[in-house]
Amino acid sequence: MKKKTSIVNINLIILLTMFSLLSTSCIKKNESKTINYSSIENEYLGAFDTFYKYIKTVNENKLSNEKMAELFNINFSMIIGNPTLNLSSFPEIVGVYNDIRNNTYSFICDPYDFNELKLAKLSYLPLTKKSVNIGLLDVFLCSENRIPSYKMAFIYNLIYDESKEKWLMNALTEVNPKYYPTDWRQVEIRDSFRYNGENEVNEIKPLLASELMKGNKSTD
Repeated sequence: MKKKTSIVNINLIILLTMFSLLSTSCIKKNESKTINYSSIENEYLGAFDTFYKYIKTVNENKLSNEKMAELFNINFSMIIGNPTLNLSSFPEIVGVYNDIRNNTYSFICDPYDFNELKLAKLSYLPLTKKSVNIGLLDVFLCSENRIPSYKMAFIYNLIYDESKEKWLMNALTEVNPKYYPTDWRQVEIRDSFRYNGENEVNEIKPLLASELMKGNKSTD
């Protein structure tokens, strides 16, 4: 009888140990996904307002001269591959962004139609009181079923224009998604812009703008 009791106790100890190890593993896994979000400093709230208006404008495909003049600095740089593309008029900016929105996005989602951009990660790095970098990792939703198909990362520099009393998009730099700036101040994404898809972000295929320009859907 004692021997049987001892065996039961040993089995119970083994089960409790396994449960403890499993619980610890789950806790560590959840902790690894935890992000410590920072609040946005007051002086940069306007920069994020401009940024979100830009994303909304792209999704709605309303890239007019008037709209872009409200959001962009007239001298805008795009650091995508080599050489740097410098745009010095709103018609130039509108032309480039309309081509990206209506041709590049279609190429990315092919054979489906482009549906919408959603943001999976968002961060910022203050440079001065009137200049800030915003880092983003976005997800392309393709087809009417909103399939999360690809992800890309960029850094936008925004500056405060005193003459217009508003923040403007000043420059764009492409980033390999694996180098998204996790050491910057991570911020919570507004609900209507946040990616909440069923696919994990790390499972979505990455793209580079400079490779897309060559007709390649890759980061190589």
